[in-house]
Amino acid sequence: MIGMMYLVLTALLALNVSKEIINAFVTIDDALNVTVNNISGKNAQAYSAFQRQLDNDKVKTKPYHDKAMKAKQLCEDLNKYILTVKDTLLRTTDAVESGVKTPTSRQLLNKDNYDIPTTLMCGSENDGKGHKATELKAKIAIFKKAMLDNLDAKDRAKFSQRLEDLFNTNDPKPNEVEDGKRTWEMATFYHNPVVASVALLTKMQTDIKNAESEVVNHLLSSINATDFKFDTLSPRVIAPTSYVLIGQEYKADVFLAAMSSTSDPEVLVGGRPLPVSGGVGTYTVRPSSDGEQKWGGIIKIKKPDNTFQEFKFESSYISAKPSSTVSADKMNVVYIGVDNPMSISVPGVAADKVKFTATGLTLTQDPKLGKGHYIGRATTVGEAVVRVSAELTAGKPVLPMGEFKFRVKKIPNPVAKIAGKRDGSISKNVLAAQSAIIPEMENFDFDLFSKVKSFKMSRYGKGRDPIEKSTEGNVLTGEMRDVINQCRAGDKVLFEYIKATMPDGTVRDINAIILTVQ
Repeated sequence: MIGMMYLVLTALLALNVSKEIINAFVTIDDALNVTVNNISGKNAQAYSAFQRQLDNDKVKTKPYHDKAMKAKQLCEDLNKYILTVKDTLLRTTDAVESGVKTPTSRQLLNKDNYDIPTTLMCGSENDGKGHKATELKAKIAIFKKAMLDNLDAKDRAKFSQRLEDLFNTNDPKPNEVEDGKRTWEMATFYHNPVVASVALLTKMQTDIKNAESEVVNHLLSSINATDFKFDTLSPRVIAPTSYVLIGQEYKADVFLAAMSSTSDPEVLVGGRPLPVSGGVGTYTVRPSSDGEQKWGGIIKIKKPDNTFQEFKFESSYISAKPSSTVSADKMNVVYIGVDNPMSISVPGVAADKVKFTATGLTLTQDPKLGKGHYIGRATTVGEAVVRVSAELTAGKPVLPMGEFKFRVKKIPNPVAKIAGKRDGSISKNVLAAQSAIIPEMENFDFDLFSKVKSFKMSRYGKGRDPIEKSTEGNVLTGEMRDVINQCRAGDKVLFEYIKATMPDGTVRDINAIILTVQ
C-alpha cells in the first residue's frame, strides 16, 4: 500500500511539487523505515528457527542453512550500499559537516532540493549514466544473479520472475518514455526532490528485506518438505471460491488431512455419501437463494483395529444474485469529444470472462491499465447504456449481469480570464502587463485545454469616445496595449465576442470580461 502511495506521489510531482507532497514523501519514508524494521524482526525469527533445526539435525539442515546465510549476506551488502547512497544524498543536500550526525528526511532543511540529488544520481548527461544511479543499477544486477545462483535449479525458476518484479531496472519502453527520460536512471531519479529519492531508496530496502524473507522462509520450509508426518488428523474443506452466483455451481473438496491415499475415507453430508477418489470427497450443489449457505458433515476413517473414527466438519459459502460494476472513473457523466476512463467488472469473475455491449458510446481497452479498464468516447448528447454479461462456467452461455446508464453531455464552456479576472476592478499597470486572454476549465475533472480563436476589446470612458479593437488568436495587439495605456481611472475595458476552440473540435462563444480601471 505504501508503495502504491509512492507511485501516486511521484506522478503528482510532474504536476506540482507542493509542500503537502514533499511532506507526504517524508511520511512515506518514515512508514517504509518502520516496515524495514518489522521485516527484519520477522527475518530474525526465521534465522532462529534455522538454528534450532541445525542443532536438531545438522546433516539435513546444513545445506539449506548455508544457502540462507549466503542470501542474508547478499541482502545485507546491498542494503548497506543503499544506506551509504542515502547518507550521501542527505548530507550533501544540507551540506552537513564532518562529525555531525546525518539528518533524517524529516529533519532535512532542503527537502524540496532536486538539483543535488539529480547531479549525484544522474549527473548532467542526457542519459543519466555513469553516476550513482548507474552504480546502483549494476549492484542490483549482481545481487539478483548472486541470489539466483545461490539456489537450486528448481528454486531459480520459482524466484527468477519475483526478483525481476521487485528489482526491475530495465529502461522504459519507447511508448513509456516521458519527458525524454529514456533510461532507468533518468526515469527513476532525474529531477526528483531529495525526499522522493530517499523514499525510493528506502522502498528498495523493503524490497531487499522482502526478497530475503521469501528466499529464507522457502529454504526453511524445504528442510522437511519431503518428510512424511502423520501425527495429527484434521478434516479440511477446500473450494475454489466461497462466493458464487445463483445458478452457478459451487464445488468443494472435502478430505481428511494426513490420511492415506490408498485407504479412502467415507465422507457424509446430510447423511448422503459423497463420491471419493484418491482420499478426496467432492461436494457439489446449486444454491437457489442468496446469502450465507452453511453445510457440513462427517468424515469416517478406518483405524488400524478396523474400527472407525469420526471427524465432524463445517463450512459455508456466499451465494449472491448476479451483479456487475461499470463506473466512469472521472464522474457519473460521459463527455463528448474526450477520453472518458471507465472500469467494467463483475465480482468474483476474471476480467477476460466479462463481456459487454454499449450503445451511445464506444469502449476500447485502455492500453496503459489493461483488462477491465476502458476508454469511452461519445459523439451525441443524450444517454449511453452499457450492458454487462459474464461467462460463469466454461462452455456454457453467458449470464446477464445488469445494465448501466450514463448521461452524455458536452464539455462545459471554459471561463475567459485576463490577469486571473473575469470582472471587477483592476489597476491599469496590472492590465497593461497582460499579454493574452486565458480560457480556464473551472470545476472540471478532466485535464483539457481550449484556445481563444478571436475576440474584441472595447474601452468606454466618461466624456471619451468608445474605442474598439478586434484580433485573431488570444494575444493582445500593440494597438490594444496603447488603448490600455491611455486608460483613466473609472474607464471600463471589455473583452467580448470571445470565441474559443474546444478539444472536441467545436468553436464556442464564451463569457465576456468586464473590468473597471482603478
